[in-house]
Amino acid sequence: MTTFSYILRDTARLLTRHFFLGLLTLVTTAAMMWILGITTLFSLNIQNLLQNLESDLVVYAYVKKGGDVKQLSDTIRALESVGSLTTLSPQDALAKLEARLGSSQSRSLDLIDENPLPWSFEIRVKNVSEVNSLVSTLMAMSEIDDVVYSGMVVERVSAISKVASKAAMTMFILSIMITSLVVYDTIHISLYTRREEIGIMFLVGATRSYISTPFVLQGTFLALVGALVAVLGITSIYLPGIRLLQYSLPFLKGLVEDPRTIGHLGMLLVGFGATLGWVCSFIVVTRFMNSATKPL
Repeated sequence: MTTFSYILRDTARLLTRHFFLGLLTLVTTAAMMWILGITTLFSLNIQNLLQNLESDLVVYAYVKKGGDVKQLSDTIRALESVGSLTTLSPQDALAKLEARLGSSQSRSLDLIDENPLPWSFEIRVKNVSEVNSLVSTLMAMSEIDDVVYSGMVVERVSAISKVASKAAMTMFILSIMITSLVVYDTIHISLYTRREEIGIMFLVGATRSYISTPFVLQGTFLALVGALVAVLGITSIYLPGIRLLQYSLPFLKGLVEDPRTIGHLGMLLVGFGATLGWVCSFIVVTRFMNSATKPL
């Protein structure tokens, strides 16, 4: 118990005596964790936007006159690639067309004596990459007269989705690597400036664990506080920024704005920051101790 109290005392001394180096470690960690958090949120938003865009892609299948609508509906709904299916009667399709044209242009439909629109299906796929195969299956059905979908848009969205997924993962990995390297170097500099102090402790007979533990605790504490500062910065800036962006660009749907999601991300960042500080401090101290105790 006495040894533990001495270790805590030495940790407090390290934090107070070397205030500016500790502040440097804290600020650096906070900045890098902030960048990591913003990068993660950016990746999540890109993925959500693409998923919403994919869900808005609709395939329209038109039934031939006299076709069995109920049987066709059950057959198409049973396909693995189909996420949802809505059956539109001629009356429903006409009402939808009138709503799309608007009050001024829809008056021209009054000149039509008979509704020319057939029964149709509004189909949404589970994955945008499955649209082309679904269209081929629908066209092979004898009771389907025609299939309409935005083929070029589907292909571009699918390509963008793949590239964005790879780019988001690359950004996330790079952010973690850069954060780890910067925190490691900062802690290494902080420890190197105290090499004489460590050498004196060795001379008076202090053990390796007694010497290294305060440095590890210091690095862990500073990284933890830095991560907390980063989380506070993200929560104070991100949500107001998202609300302003959605007010300016209301067509943007699916942006991450759930406070619980932000809270979970914050807890992950704090946990990652503390773990990163401990790992980096432990590696730096271990390497430093090995070099300091190596016989000449």
